[in-house]
Amino acid sequence: MQETALSAPVKAWAAACAILGVSLTANTLLTCLLALLAFCQLFFERRWRLCLIFGAFYLVLALLLYLIRFHGLHMVVFSEFYVLMFYNLMPVFLTAWNLITTPPGQLSAALSKVHTPTPVILGLLVVFRFFPTIKTELKGIRQSMKNRRLTGPVQVLRHPAVTCEYVLVPLLLRCLQTADQLSVSAIARGAQAPGIRGSYYARKMHAADFLWLGIWTIGTILFFIIGGIK
Repeated sequence: MQETALSAPVKAWAAACAILGVSLTANTLLTCLLALLAFCQLFFERRWRLCLIFGAFYLVLALLLYLIRFHGLHMVVFSEFYVLMFYNLMPVFLTAWNLITTPPGQLSAALSKVHTPTPVILGLLVVFRFFPTIKTELKGIRQSMKNRRLTGPVQVLRHPAVTCEYVLVPLLLRCLQTADQLSVSAIARGAQAPGIRGSYYARKMHAADFLWLGIWTIGTILFFIIGGIK
């Protein structure tokens, strides 16, 4: 089923509300309310895979917190502090990842509409697209190493430093090539041209966008009323 994406300003507002709520709340356990709101937004946008992955991770964190609080679970490898931290920051992870994975054209069009300086737009686009790009490059490097039989368990155990080199060197080269391609693409698209710039990806706000702006605003206010402010 096709995704029903909200506009970039709505996603940015959701991320801002999540960051504000997590930063100022007096009860960190109640951040589950903001996480539930973020999951509802992803559900509305039909981002099933993202809901499944983050949902499973969130359930594991909740189970660990329950065992730590009521059954005295002591973790050796992973500290209890990090479990609470990831649980607390889950609303930020959800909304931020939803914003980061927005198509760059929609992000640049939304930022241009509010007269954001061009260097700021280009910098934010590079930051937002860094992790998805690195994920794609790592996937390609992994497949290339697999084709050359360099990822076998014996190879990794016998030569861990060499295996790490096989990953880092191509990754660094690809990062440099991507930076050059991004610079050429930005210049070719008139990023340095003065005056008003248009965009093929300009998108008007629809009823669903205004609805979710109101939901996040009211939801954040209610969250502070229930959980309190530091």
